[in-house]
Amino acid sequence: MKGNKVVFPESITDDLHHCFKCGMCQQVCPTFKVTRQEYYAPRGRVQIVKHYLEGDLELTPTLEHILMSCMLCDACAALCPSGVRVDRLFRNMRVELDKYTTKKLGKKLVFAILRNGERLRKASRLARIGQKFLVDTLGTNSKMGNIPLARLPRITSESFRQKVPEKITPEGKRSGRVIYFTGCATDLIYDDVGHAVLRILGRLGMEIVIPRDQVCCSAPLFLSGAVKASLPNIFKNLDILDRVDADAIVVDCATCGAALKKGIPELLEDLGLDTERARRVAKKVKDVSQIVSERLDELPIQENLSGEPLAVTYHDPCHLVRGMGVAADPRKILSRISGIKLVEMEGSSECCGGGGYYQFDNVDISAGITSRKKRNIMATGAHIVATGCPGCRLTLRGNISEDENIEVLHTMQLLSRSLTNKRT
Repeated sequence: MKGNKVVFPESITDDLHHCFKCGMCQQVCPTFKVTRQEYYAPRGRVQIVKHYLEGDLELTPTLEHILMSCMLCDACAALCPSGVRVDRLFRNMRVELDKYTTKKLGKKLVFAILRNGERLRKASRLARIGQKFLVDTLGTNSKMGNIPLARLPRITSESFRQKVPEKITPEGKRSGRVIYFTGCATDLIYDDVGHAVLRILGRLGMEIVIPRDQVCCSAPLFLSGAVKASLPNIFKNLDILDRVDADAIVVDCATCGAALKKGIPELLEDLGLDTERARRVAKKVKDVSQIVSERLDELPIQENLSGEPLAVTYHDPCHLVRGMGVAADPRKILSRISGIKLVEMEGSSECCGGGGYYQFDNVDISAGITSRKKRNIMATGAHIVATGCPGCRLTLRGNISEDENIEVLHTMQLLSRSLTNKRT
């Protein structure tokens, strides 16, 4: 099948002709750094898309693999001197691929689960049983992608949103009201992050609303090209989040934040749909580190009495540093925690190789990207890696062995640990 009849948004199609093939994108592309092949570089992929849209290329499994092997880390778009929106170009191309290619059974199943909140909770319970049986009973050495099953995070027995009140009022004077969009990972896997966020925002006097009926942000769906499948979740969340009585919409997941802040408004625009509500929501979306860093002086951070500070390095999630433009805030928080010495790693803003489902679909390329990130972490001598993305946390922890003794935590967990019990 050739691409003659493909219709992209005109502004995105124009970008195809703005690429001057300068090659600067190669400097930052994680897949090119691993493969050293031109067709795995952004400018190579841009030319493939251009020739496909002009009808010169057939849609083949090889073409699909090359285009789907992009990490969508947005590093190339951020650097491009010609302003080519490579991220949007490739996302639109994935919509085309989704129309005419057959998805693997595993991915189809994951997508079907993510489209329904109740289905997701039931699937997580089944997965938890399977996880306990395979790891605890059989002691299997099997892997998912590059990660041993024993190194995957444990699914919680009860979802975070079911364990906490839908509305949490501060003990003292209220300083504001926020909606907490927990995302799927905090709700079903990393509830430790959720509790840390609640503790910190509570100490800042925030009233916290946690809508129970929020659903997956749909980034895994629309970033894979399954745009139509993503729209019901998107519209449901917009219904829930578009409130005038909230000062901010707080996220602790970089992917959810980038989806709500940037991805969804752009998606609706590319589809020719009304973006007004999505842009209202986007204006209120903030990563929790942004809110906390602004009011860091109000938190009772305990002094270090143990002597030698603990070395901590920070990994910038792609969706946080480029999707939301957040880099300084987490570092400001870490630098203020007593007992911690922040050690910058080389290539801190480079992709970790996870990319959600990517690491299970593109095992070899993912392994190469992750090994590069791991070397940079190890070179710092850090005992803890802080990050603001559950996907990065899963990837990094899964690829760091027990004997390497490096903990991977959310920045809010480290901050929560450092707070005294004193009320301000």
